[in-house]
Amino acid sequence: MIARVLRAYMAELIKGFRLRQAWAGPLVLMVVLAAAPIMRPIAHDGRSDYDFIALVTPATLNLLGFLLLLSGCASLVAPEIGGGSIRLFLVRPIRRSEYLLAKFMAGASYAALLTGITAAGSWSMAWAMGELHGVAFGGELVYTNESMAEAYLVGAALSLFPMLAGVACALLASVCARSSGTAVTVSVGLWLCVDMIKHPLGIDAYVFTTYLEAPWQVFVNRCDGLDAAWWPMAGWCAGVSICTAIPAFALAVLVLHRRNFSA
Repeated sequence: MIARVLRAYMAELIKGFRLRQAWAGPLVLMVVLAAAPIMRPIAHDGRSDYDFIALVTPATLNLLGFLLLLSGCASLVAPEIGGGSIRLFLVRPIRRSEYLLAKFMAGASYAALLTGITAAGSWSMAWAMGELHGVAFGGELVYTNESMAEAYLVGAALSLFPMLAGVACALLASVCARSSGTAVTVSVGLWLCVDMIKHPLGIDAYVFTTYLEAPWQVFVNRCDGLDAAWWPMAGWCAGVSICTAIPAFALAVLVLHRRNFSA
């Protein structure tokens, strides 16, 4: 099973490298990151520019990046169903669950790529155009560069949990549709609708999209010289995301098993 999934996963990566639209997301993020200093200017003025990173990262990754992630993952299966090419994959010695697992791994890789681009872009610009020498107040160093980098890395790792839940939900929409347009519309539409009603209904703590920006709060607070605890936020972020991703993926597998592709 592992060998089959890995072969299917590698095939997905090779296919992604060859598709122009697969590079659209990273290119859009790069353009937005390049324009970020217009929103929050940075300069060599003796002041650390961690707040630039704290502003740009969530705005770029967890808003635009998540939209790109949903759109990309919603287009992983639906076009193959609509075009009939999925039959060519399923006649190979691979189960439908393995086929979908390879798609999920490809989506996870895309999420990691978007995260890496955002991190590299924001830190590089802050280092090249501004200054990064720790966070100090009243002449006293409160947080070192290493401490800030650690908080950012932990936040980036935690932010992957809700993004992976988004991958699973987008795949579910993709196996239910026959075109990328329909799957993308359903994925993005549900995201926006749930985000509009979760606070009035008081269910925001149980919706994974609530935790898209939460992992960066510790880094944001440290930029202001404040302290913040990872717990219980980290537990809720990982727990709610996992409890969303597993049922969504399982339901996607069930739907895929019940669909007839012989015609």
